[in-house]
Amino acid sequence: MTRLFVLTAAATCVSVAAFAASEALTTDEPEVIEIRVSADELADCRDSLREVGQMPAVTDGGMPILFDNTSDLPQVTCVVSEA
Repeated sequence: MTRLFVLTAAATCVSVAAFAASEALTTDEPEVIEIRVSADELADCRDSLREVGQMPAVTDGGMPILFDNTSDLPQVTCVVSEA
């Protein structure tokens, strides 16, 4: 019985340590995807992003996301390319 208790305690400690390590390694900074366009296409790019932003969020399978769990999705912005 003591052996079972020690093994259970050890497994619990390993699980807690693994969870703490994974939490410490993740970043809370949101990912930003930049779409590089020419200066004359910037307005069209922003309009397209605004239209897409108004569409409902869906999963990879096409099912709508019922709960507002989209805060961890990457942000997208249009920037002018220099060349």
